[in-house]
Amino acid sequence: MIVETSKLKFLSAHLTALLLTFIFAALAPLLLLNGCGTMGRSGMMSSSGMPASFAFVSNSGSGTVSAFAVSSSGSLSSVSSSPFPSGGGSEFIAIDAVHKLLFVTNQGANTVSVFSVNTGTGMLTAAPGSPFVAGAAPLGIAVDKMGKFAFVANQNDGTISVFSIGSNGALTQVPGSPFAGVTNPFGVAVNPTGTLLFVSNFNGNSGTGNTISTFMINTATGALTPAGSSFATSNPPGITAPIGMATDGKFLFVGDHMAESVVPFNINAASGALTPVSALPAPASGCGVSCHHNPLRLVIDPMDRFVFWTNVQAGTLASFNINNGTLTAITEVPTGQHPFGLALDPTGSFLFVVNKVDSTVSAFTVSSGGMLSPVSGSPFAEGAKDPTDIVVVARQ
Repeated sequence: MIVETSKLKFLSAHLTALLLTFIFAALAPLLLLNGCGTMGRSGMMSSSGMPASFAFVSNSGSGTVSAFAVSSSGSLSSVSSSPFPSGGGSEFIAIDAVHKLLFVTNQGANTVSVFSVNTGTGMLTAAPGSPFVAGAAPLGIAVDKMGKFAFVANQNDGTISVFSIGSNGALTQVPGSPFAGVTNPFGVAVNPTGTLLFVSNFNGNSGTGNTISTFMINTATGALTPAGSSFATSNPPGITAPIGMATDGKFLFVGDHMAESVVPFNINAASGALTPVSALPAPASGCGVSCHHNPLRLVIDPMDRFVFWTNVQAGTLASFNINNGTLTAITEVPTGQHPFGLALDPTGSFLFVVNKVDSTVSAFTVSSGGMLSPVSGSPFAEGAKDPTDIVVVARQ
């Protein structure tokens, strides 16, 4: 009797242990997904080993596009088969989130390359017919939020090419394209509703140009209509060399490369007219030995709280708070040599800057107050030559 009771107790304990093991195995994945693992601000588990997003970088020196997996901690690792061939002088890059397409302007080849993005692996595949012929020295490129049109600034022939975007990435110039009415166009930006196009008219050697042109966009055809005269970015008008621009729909922020400032403008959504939020800066006296001063490229965080820009000659990244269009400095941190393009990840948790001279990518975490802290391991080797621009897309 005593022996039988001992056996029962042993079997009971053994079955209990097996049951507890089964329950733990079943619940462990759920516990990890709900916060028991290490979580990044993007919501991806760092322990999962899966990237949270992908970053794509245009390389003007090698005519390629590099692809990187971005971890939940903000670190970068090269995607298989990267870099991908694009075209001579690959300069600016843009993303069409609707069709999962990547666009790259090749200023040396006078073309635009289009890639289909595999948002699960980061692999790029050239779209049918890519690259597509643009104007002379295509630079800035922007895509409307609905993924209907791509707008390209052709610096050397003073035009804007407008392409309709096919679902497979094929580009077709819309009737009337390319459109004139600009002087040395460099950067382009589209407002969130897709009704206005802003173009920076760059000129570092004289008082002509150095303005912002605004166009009304026909949302059905993509045709452009000038919205009045161009707008000066200094007082008196002179050498400012506007390049980078960013807009939240209410305000347009313009980087006056030579006037050493960022100029905020109010946007009249109905007419496209621009009104300076504050006094315009004085123009520069001349270009001097180099036009690469400050600032260069700009980006606004997803919640329209902060604007960030690269200071190319200083080798820094600036962070400013936006308060009804007025900018207040938050911080300025060092990057690599000659920082060019910059991009936030879709959550606004990480900010990435490409450094042209040393061919690296600097990565920063962005705090809720707009402060910047280097990601461990930053800067990351870019693996190609002369990176100039970057976009980041969520992994899906």
